[in-house]
Amino acid sequence: MKAVIIAAGCGSRLESKHLGVPKTLIDVGGRRIIDIILSGIADSGIKDVVIVTGFNAVALEDYIKKNARDDLKIVFNYNPSWKLSNGVSVLAAEKWISRDEEFILLMSDHIFQPEMLKLVLDTDIDSNQALLALDFKVAEIPDIDDGMKVKCSGVDGSKFEITGLDKAFSEFQAVDCGMFKFNYSFFSELERNIDNGRDSLSDTCNTLASEGRMIGVDISDLRWIDLDTPEMLLFTALIEKIIGDPGDV
Repeated sequence: MKAVIIAAGCGSRLESKHLGVPKTLIDVGGRRIIDIILSGIADSGIKDVVIVTGFNAVALEDYIKKNARDDLKIVFNYNPSWKLSNGVSVLAAEKWISRDEEFILLMSDHIFQPEMLKLVLDTDIDSNQALLALDFKVAEIPDIDDGMKVKCSGVDGSKFEITGLDKAFSEFQAVDCGMFKFNYSFFSELERNIDNGRDSLSDTCNTLASEGRMIGVDISDLRWIDLDTPEMLLFTALIEKIIGDPGDV
């Protein structure tokens, strides 16, 4: 199992904080965002990581090469089209994934409790399905207006069938946590959508949802946050709950 992190965008909404470096290098709670993510990956048992770079790739690669944990094997893949939608960055990781392999997809500005990743890893999907972590604690989500809303219905315990994803939904059941598990076959669906001008990750997820192949898992009481604006960096209590005591790292 590999983890793919898409870290290609410039983080324009965080420009006042990142000052020209990749947004995943911003310090929160005494740690860089990328270090928090990589620790969560390692703690879940994953050893192989693919990081898709773009904006100021040299700065990100240099930092990770000097500071990454020794128990992780990290490779980088530069996406020259990083200004396009995030689906293009996901497709850039295809060459690092085996045809018979599942992989985890993470965002470079989302931090999470490691148990959340373990939950996704332990949730089985069929070879033609994709999995998304879902947060049903809608009233507790910071900046819900910007969240990716999800329509879904229960199918088995904590698993749900997702029927649609859209930030504009006025009626929805959960919010997309930005943590996925895919099969290699997802790349074919992604490439087909990109060729048709639908190049966001959510476009392809909606294609799978329309075919009954997009599954969600309830994260229950676990916590995460999307650190994509300066306002999100002010949720210090939630951030501290997620990352714990930096001295424990």
